[in-house]
This record gives sequence, C-alpha cells and structure tokens, in this order.
Amino acid sequence: MKASTRLLLIGLGGLGLAGAGWGIFSLRDRQAEYVPPVTGIGVPGTEAFPATFFPERYAHFSANACRSCHEDSFAEWLPSDHAHANRPVFAQLDRAAFQPAREIAVPGEVFRFSMTEGGKFWMNVARESGEQKNYALDGVIAVTPLRQYLAKFPGGRWQTTSVAYDPAADEWFDVFAGDERNPGEWGHWTGQGMNWNANCAWCHMTEYRKNFDWQSDSYHTTWLEQGVSCMQCHDGMEEHVAAATPDYAPPVPAMSARRMMENCASCHSRRDQFTPDTFEPGDIYHQHFGLALPDQPGLYHPDGQILDEDYVYASFLMSPMGHAGVTCLDCHNPHSGKTILPIADNSLCMRCHGTGLDGAKIIAPVVHSRHAPGSTGNLCVECHMPQTTYMQRDPRRDHGFLSPDPLMTAELGIPNACQRCHTEESTEWAVEWAEKWYGDKLAVKPQRQRARALAAAYAGDPAAAPELIALAKNEPNHAWRATFTGLLGQYVPEQDVLAYLDQALKDDSSMVRARAVRGLSVIPQAEPVIAPLLQDASRNVRIAAEQAYTGWGQPVPDPQAAQEWQTYLEFQADRANGAFMLADQFIREGNKSAEAAQLIRQAVALDPASPEVLRQGAVLFSRLGDNAAAEELLLQALDRTPGVPLLHYSLALLYAGDGRLEEAVPLLENAVTLDPQFYRAWYNLALARTKLNRWEAARDALDKAAPAYATDPGWLQTRTIVERQLATGGN
Repeated sequence: MKASTRLLLIGLGGLGLAGAGWGIFSLRDRQAEYVPPVTGIGVPGTEAFPATFFPERYAHFSANACRSCHEDSFAEWLPSDHAHANRPVFAQLDRAAFQPAREIAVPGEVFRFSMTEGGKFWMNVARESGEQKNYALDGVIAVTPLRQYLAKFPGGRWQTTSVAYDPAADEWFDVFAGDERNPGEWGHWTGQGMNWNANCAWCHMTEYRKNFDWQSDSYHTTWLEQGVSCMQCHDGMEEHVAAATPDYAPPVPAMSARRMMENCASCHSRRDQFTPDTFEPGDIYHQHFGLALPDQPGLYHPDGQILDEDYVYASFLMSPMGHAGVTCLDCHNPHSGKTILPIADNSLCMRCHGTGLDGAKIIAPVVHSRHAPGSTGNLCVECHMPQTTYMQRDPRRDHGFLSPDPLMTAELGIPNACQRCHTEESTEWAVEWAEKWYGDKLAVKPQRQRARALAAAYAGDPAAAPELIALAKNEPNHAWRATFTGLLGQYVPEQDVLAYLDQALKDDSSMVRARAVRGLSVIPQAEPVIAPLLQDASRNVRIAAEQAYTGWGQPVPDPQAAQEWQTYLEFQADRANGAFMLADQFIREGNKSAEAAQLIRQAVALDPASPEVLRQGAVLFSRLGDNAAAEELLLQALDRTPGVPLLHYSLALLYAGDGRLEEAVPLLENAVTLDPQFYRAWYNLALARTKLNRWEAARDALDKAAPAYATDPGWLQTRTIVERQLATGGN
C-alpha cells in the first residue's frame, strides 16, 4: 500500500504500529554469515552523533565496562546483530560502501555516495525536478544483510536512507523497489515513516529516549550506548556494579522466563507504545505496549502467517509453543542471538520433539515429513517456519509454527510452505498431496476454522460474527481470543456481539479486555461498563478506556487516567494521529486554540500527500472555526484524489455550513455518483435540495437514501414535507 493512501482516522486503532523500525535485528540462519572486518564497538562518535550522551554512566555500564568480568558473554555478544544494531560511521567499517563513489537511481531520484579524504561520508540526492542536495551521513543501523545510513535533518531529526548497502554483495539497492515513494509522502525517506528517532532507534540503541517536544516540533534525543547492549536487557545493573569487586561479581536479579521474553518483545513486536521510553528490563510488556494482532487487517494472513513486518512476538504468542510456555531462550542464546542447537539437521526442534521434553509431542521427522533425510522438505523449519523476505534482502522466519495447508491457498489465497519449495507445481497438486498425507489432521486443526472466520471478517461478512463468538468462547490461547474479540468490534451493536464483549471485559487477558473496550466504545451508551476499566490493573486496558472517552468527545473523568492519556498523546505527537488527537483534546478544552492549530499543521506536514490526513486536518480546522484553512486542505485533497467520495462529501458539508448550498449540491452529487451506496450523502443531498426548493430532486435523493434511513424520524419527516410540497405544486 502506498503511504499516501493510508487512512489515519482519529480514535481508531493504535498509534505507532510500524514502530519496530527498519533493519531490526532478526534471528535468521544464513548460508554465508557475513563477518565484519573489525568491530564497531568503541567507534568514536561525532559531535552530531555521539557514542553516548552520558560519559560518566557509560564508563560504568557500557558493554566494554562489563567485559572485564564477563569475557565469555561479551565474546558471544560482540559479533551479534544486537551489538551492531546502531553505530557511528567509521572509515574502516564503511569505506567499502563509499569508495569508489557509488550511484543508484530509483524512481524520481538519483543517489550518489562518496567519501572525502578527511573520512567524511556524503550522500548527494538529485531529483527529477533538478533539485540537488548533499547530506552528511554520521550513523548507520544494522550490519547484515543490509545497512542503512542516517542523514541529519533540522529539529534533531535523523532520517534513514531508503537505499541500503548490502555488504555481502558489495552493492547499494532500493529497499522499496516496486513501491514508488515520492517526496511529501509519509513513507518517502525524507518523511516521518523513515524517521529514525520515532521508528528505529528504540530497538537499535541502549537506554534510548526520544524526547520529542511538540511545542517546538523538535527532538532532543539521547542514548547511553549505540547498539543493543547489557543495560538494555539486564535488570539491577546499578546494584550489581556497585557491589562488584575484583574478586566477586554479585548475581543480577533473576527474571522469570516470561519477563525475559517480554523484554525481548519490547523490540521484537509490532506494537503501539504507551509510555515515553520508560520500559525497563523486568517490566510487564502490556504496561508499556499494545501488541498488534491479526484483528488489524493487512498485518497477517487469515491463518496467522506473517504478511507485513510483524517482528515475531505476536506470532509466537499465537503459536501452540508460545501458549505452552516455551520462550525465546529455549531456542536462542541471549547474547549471540544464534540458536542453541543447529536447525540444519533438526537438532534444535528434536531437542524437545525427539525426547518429549516438557511434554512435547514426539515426532519422527522422516515419517512425519514424508521427505528423505537431509532434504529441504525434511527440515522442520522449512515447513513450520517458512521465510518471508522484507526490505528486498532480509529473510525472516515465521514464528507461528503453523502447518502448511494448500487447501487454504485454493480457498483464500493464503501461501503454503509446500509451494514455497515446489515452485513449479500447481496449488491443485499441493492440495492433492497434503490431503492424501495429512488430510484428517488438517481437518481437525483450529487453523482452518480460524482462517475462514478471519477471511470472512476481513471481507465484512455479517455471517462471520457468530463464528467469531464461538471461536472466542472456546479459545484457550489468549492472543487468538484477543484477535477474535478485536474483530467482533465491527459487528457492534448486534446483541449477541454486545453480550460477548460485555463478558470479555472480565477476561483474564488484558489484550482481550482492551479489545472489548474498543469494540464497545463505538456506542456512548457503553460508558457505564467502560468507566471502571479506567482503573484496570493493566495500562493497555486503561489506554483503550481513555481513548473511548476521546471518541465520545468527553474528557477522561478520572484525574490519574487523564494524566496518563495526556502523557501518551504528547509522546505520540510526532505522528499524524497523535498530533490530531492532542489537537482534538485542546479543542474540547476550549482555551487552547493556538496550540490546536499548531498541532493540526504539524500533523498535516507529517503526511501532506495523504488525502485522508488532509481531510482530518480540515475537520479539526472546521471545529476551530477556521473554515478557510479547512477549505484549503480539502481542495488540496480533491486535487490529489478526485475520485474519493468522502472528500466531496466533506467539502459539501463545509460549504453547507457556510450557507453555500449552490456549491454544496454538486459536491454531494459527485459523492453519490462515485458511490451510489453512500446513503448519508444521499440524505444530505435531499436536505440541501429541499432548502433550494428542488422538491422532485429531493424526493429522488430520499428514495436513494431509504435503504439506510427509511425508519429514521428525520427522514420520515423530510419525506412528508417533500410529498406535501409536491402535492401542492412544488417541483
């Protein structure tokens, strides 16, 4: 989806779901492991991009400071992706990418990379318009299979390049090849979607603080250390270092397996972020983040396979292994990130499935796979953890541990692992063999039932509601239960759905409770049952309840919850949705019009190519009483995308509110021509025509609105008036 077409609707969905960033550390097996020529540890920073903002603390708590007592752990960590997640540029490490000078053309732009004799790295960008600009490159994120460099922009911003360097192939390439992104769009490399401060740095740095100040529209970002180091993962380090002696290293506080996994999840997940970078090792994930699940269409395939960049954690929670209590460290070395046993001979999987460890089902790989020993088809991960390549060069394995099911490919277009390998074979061939070998097992797995229900819900099929309710009531896995609950929100106010959501408010999973709140929040009458959730023990539930009040146009009644919501909005104000919601709050407060107007302009500037962002800005300007600014934004949006009915409708309402009915009517007519089932526009068109005494045309519009409004008292009253006028000679 092009960034310019993404919808950003006030009060719907979470903020910052793309938040894990570009080039995120990925646990992947590589046939040819790239080894950097020298380590980036200890690389000096620059004044613009320092190694640390806290030299005294860095001296005690950097990776090098820990090395003297923990040499083995340091040696495991040193070549890891974590260690090289972010660093300043350095001649020895980066010269190969810039000398000799390189050039790569992408749609609309030509990038040229060079290095000066003084060791400075530069990027020249030439656009089709003839404009050229030079950017100094001071930082780099990731090490392999790709590196993206960081360019300094005004306001403390660092932008991530959309052309990346592949060190193994020794070439630059376009990360977004096939997805043209233009200047002014959210996803262009100069846009907010590629801003390092907001989207990348939390998962690539140690003790990172974004420190965005919306009043000055600038970042005052800090960090302890570049890369993901000891302090990012270990709790109790201050006490540990204070008590250490040359002969004694006191143990750090032990974390439960679940808390350790949630520490990994703080980066390895697609999520909304509630707190201003205050998550610390040992904290509960849901107190700081809202996990994205397949209830948001476009992130996962209907069976739960990864589709967009989902970053592992939700997939793992939805898997049978995650539900059974398996955690990251059952398979991965925490310092190197590598698997604790090889996957190339199934050793890792057979550690449990060959022994029955922790109750795992015992599996004989050759019998189970029906493929020869040593073949690709006999590798557990190839069938149950298929790879999807992101950013053109970065293959990542699915952690949902699903079963290949070609029948779902035939029915719903969901990919299957069989044809990822047997590319020359048809879906019918894959269905035939899968049914012959595994048909009975696949038929009874919940995977198919879930996939069919989710596909129906994504399509808006009303018949999906009872199926989702039945699945939710019988689902032991809380991540899947939350998914079904979230999807049921679109079927409010059906009585069965309301009854289920009311019960779901008491679920033992905070993810379920939060989604039940969101579903019920579309009806203000739900306020009495949502209000108690403002004091829920889990912040993800409280945030959902606080957002409900915003959607109703009401202040959050509980002072502590109101402050929590304010903190959340201010942290998210560097995103269009966050700025819009903060502006909306200021408008409702009634005494901060200037602040609201500033935030609206800042939000629009973050994604000026998006018609929906322009429309949302227009709505808020209209509420401020600045109809001229609202009109300007709507005209810009219509100029970009004249085929969007809602834009014609919105401008018509603006004109009607100003008494400009003769201008409003053609716009309403455009809206219903573009979408004949836009019943609200038909109804408004009927009302506008009555005010212009066009009674026959008004009756026609009322007839077209009837499928949605025939029982509405206002529609009935208008119909009576129109018929009376026509009976007495109106035309």
